[in-house]
Amino acid sequence: MKKILLLCLVIFTVNFSFGQRGPRGKVKALKIAYITEQLDLSTKEAQQFWPIYNEHEEAMENLKRNERKSIRAIKEANGLENISEQEAEDFLTNYVSTEEKKFLARKQLIKNLSNVIPNKKILKLVKAEMDFNKRLLKQLRDRRRANQ
Repeated sequence: MKKILLLCLVIFTVNFSFGQRGPRGKVKALKIAYITEQLDLSTKEAQQFWPIYNEHEEAMENLKRNERKSIRAIKEANGLENISEQEAEDFLTNYVSTEEKKFLARKQLIKNLSNVIPNKKILKLVKAEMDFNKRLLKQLRDRRRANQ
């Protein structure tokens, strides 16, 4: 019964928090529900897990947002052919730096979570995220095929 109440609380909170944000909010809500189901967190674990995980997700989103800005800047310069060698070097330096930051953020997430949930559940989280992303990409591909 506690698990059902916890799942309902998470879904309600997610819908309330992300309901105004359109498709991305819906994807985040589905991801949270999927992770909640896969990890089978106790109430105490969930209370400690979600703030750590949400902070990590926010940091990753900021890194990805900056990455997208760099890519848009290249597109606005009319593609790779029209940027200078120095601009290409700057982009690559930024790219490597961003990838390092993502790695360090992921490493910190695992360290922080190891104080909250068992290592097996952290592995379940890694698998759940990969499975969720695969399912999401499959649904997008299927929708594109259906619309053609």
